[in-house]
Amino acid sequence: MEPNNKRRGGLNFFLTKEEINQFNNQGYLVLKNVLTEEEMLTIDPVFDHFISGKEQKKMKKDFCDMSQPYGTPFEKFQLVNAMLPGKYMPSFKENIFFKIAKNISKKLYSSGIPEMDYEQFLAKKPSKKEAEFSMHQDLGYWPKTKNTWTATFSLALSDAEIINGCLHVIPGSNNEKKLREHKPKSYSETEKESNEKRDDSHTLVIESNPNDKLVYLPVKRGDITIHDERIVHGSGGNNSDKWRKTYIIAFRDSETIKKEREIGFTHSHNDQVDWEKIISI
Repeated sequence: MEPNNKRRGGLNFFLTKEEINQFNNQGYLVLKNVLTEEEMLTIDPVFDHFISGKEQKKMKKDFCDMSQPYGTPFEKFQLVNAMLPGKYMPSFKENIFFKIAKNISKKLYSSGIPEMDYEQFLAKKPSKKEAEFSMHQDLGYWPKTKNTWTATFSLALSDAEIINGCLHVIPGSNNEKKLREHKPKSYSETEKESNEKRDDSHTLVIESNPNDKLVYLPVKRGDITIHDERIVHGSGGNNSDKWRKTYIIAFRDSETIKKEREIGFTHSHNDQVDWEKIISI
């Protein structure tokens, strides 16, 4: 079945068994034409409102540059991040992307109830080659719950290609027995400890494996990628003269979310989390 025929109005999106198997075995999936242009236009103004910095004072660390330390002046941002937009604008919570993604998450998850864990807006400014996400695994950022299942949906609000930093993944890395070691971005092996803590910058990085083989996932506006919590992935900088815009929603098991919230972890960069003590829950 062609991707264009998978959704004909409504909130349902058809997935084949092969696609579900690919998500489980390879750790990612690309779906074309998930949202119509009319639906995309309902998201654009909210995205632009947040990315422009209009909620910066209220959001504190939830509005930041994901490629640089907290406190970087807004005019020097490269990779603009706005965490939890629905928290700061409750009327946005039940948007069309959320509804469609939730239905897809139910098809991918067969053993529990998936709920939205967090959401964020990301925008790479034009001609910012440093607006990149270092290779990482999402689970490296989070407390290690008993059930780690995650489906992270990334909606392309603008076309994403290699030149402007589309997502790239290492297929099958989600099946590695151990999570790779994550360290703060400025960590140096010659130093005894990091000179950049998680309170200073959100960004973590991992060391590459000589057997890693990157696969780039270019998408058009209205397409989505879905990846799990263990796949190694990242994205390059923006070497084009246009913005690259993405809306991300992650779904996790409802009990997992409950455990996170019990220790005060909400995915907000303003959370007060003692990372030295919290290893697993």
